[in-house]
Amino acid sequence: MSAFYITDETVDEAVAGGVGVFAAGGEIDYAASPLLHEHIAKYINAGTRHLVIDLSAATFIDSTAIGVMMAAVGSLHEACGGRLAAVCVHGNVLKILEISGLQAAIAIYRTREEALSALALVA
Repeated sequence: MSAFYITDETVDEAVAGGVGVFAAGGEIDYAASPLLHEHIAKYINAGTRHLVIDLSAATFIDSTAIGVMMAAVGSLHEACGGRLAAVCVHGNVLKILEISGLQAAIAIYRTREEALSALALVA
């Protein structure tokens, strides 16, 4: 079992272009989903237009967390026409994102730099 954690990431503002970034790792399950929701809401309430969730260190994600991320897609779009993107490299997590259909709603990138570049283009 891998403990869940969230960390805010500092990114060079010139690179990020106002895109919010945080990392969530470990097992993102029912118990962790309220914390994930609170963290996403913090960014949206602060006026972040686009958000990148770096899941590179995530080892598992369940349907509750998928629901939180789907809700974030709607909230960002409704609040400011924003978008959510994720960075994911773990095979099991990628498979869950694909099976759940979340990949149809958000862009998945292999690196944080790819995600930031893509979102900077739509800023």
